[in-house]
Amino acid sequence: MKQYIKYWFCLLAISYSGICQITHYNQFPTKQPTHILDEKLDNISFAYSLRLLESDYEGPLIRLRRSSDNAEEDFFCTDNDRIDIAAIDTWRNGSNVFVVTWYDQSGLSRNAIQSDINFQPQFFSDSIQPYFVGDGTNDLLIIQENFQNLVENGKNGSVFGVLYATDRSNTSFGVANGSNRWLTHINWSNERCYFDPGYCCNNPRYFTNNIPTHPTDPGSLGIWDQYSFVRRDDPANATTDRIIVRLGAIEKLNGDFPDSEFCNLTVNFGLGAAITNNMNDGTRYSTTRFAEIIMYNIGLEDSFFEEIEENQITFWNL
Repeated sequence: MKQYIKYWFCLLAISYSGICQITHYNQFPTKQPTHILDEKLDNISFAYSLRLLESDYEGPLIRLRRSSDNAEEDFFCTDNDRIDIAAIDTWRNGSNVFVVTWYDQSGLSRNAIQSDINFQPQFFSDSIQPYFVGDGTNDLLIIQENFQNLVENGKNGSVFGVLYATDRSNTSFGVANGSNRWLTHINWSNERCYFDPGYCCNNPRYFTNNIPTHPTDPGSLGIWDQYSFVRRDDPANATTDRIIVRLGAIEKLNGDFPDSEFCNLTVNFGLGAAITNNMNDGTRYSTTRFAEIIMYNIGLEDSFFEEIEENQITFWNL
């Protein structure tokens, strides 16, 4: 019966287009879309991953530079939605490779780029968990978009990442100029994970993340996990917002944040460090490993972001 119905739909499609195509919309609204962003593009700021996130996206996932001759190449996903590791390994032919562009799958073309070869983070074609990582000195990717367009009123926003923490005084992503900031530390050298979405320093702002992370990277002592950082309006109190931090879909922090406090910087946004000024200078360069990061310009509700968390955890086997 199922084969008959499928055949009938193909005949119907052929009558209109001449071929049988698979549509991208979700025919079963109660089921999770094949790709997590298929129904979650409203209010998005950017979406980067080493897998396919949105069914209609047909572009490359990442652009790499080969150290042996500085040649550059775009790489796409394979049929399993993951970055094509085999193609990368064939092309690099034993050379180290570095990230030139991490392509935005949100449809907004807000690619994260680094044109200076001295500041490009290194890409590792791990077949289990591919990733890139900075050297902790001057590597970062730059999202060339006014920070104010990535968040709501310089404060509310939501970030969901597949990341690997390291214990050193670093900033994993964001913007900062002194206490005027919107950023995370994953982790600081005291094994705490911090979130400062507007200024420093509000409490609560951290949770103890004393996983066996490595201080310098690389190393096999750390652990990949799913991180969520949300700041949103508190409907019960007009003078406070909520600051929420979750690890692997488990709430670690849920506290008050003054509604009056916000970040007024108009600089670009950094991955691997916080950008401090219009010259794209970074501060506290990190050795955080990146596999995926998605940001929204509002503080999302639990029911919305819990589905993203589950999808990230399931896909990356965290």
